[in-house]
Amino acid sequence: MAEESERWVVAWNSAWLHDALFVKSLLESEGIAVLIPDEHTVGVHSLLANAIGGIRVLVREEDQERAAEILTELAKPDPPSE
Repeated sequence: MAEESERWVVAWNSAWLHDALFVKSLLESEGIAVLIPDEHTVGVHSLLANAIGGIRVLVREEDQERAAEILTELAKPDPPSE
């Protein structure tokens, strides 16, 4: 059995808590463990997000590549409808 890494890395950074929570939900739905270490701080006082450098969405290091793929797909624009 492979040993799981306890190293967490930034997968996404946002100025808005609702964006970070959306990304967290998306990644968790794909089976990726997620932490938002400043969630409660910014939840109490939203203007602190800029002061702390944004709201970090963290994933385990071994999930970083898969998380990046998911978030890249999220950022792609929708094709124009006819």
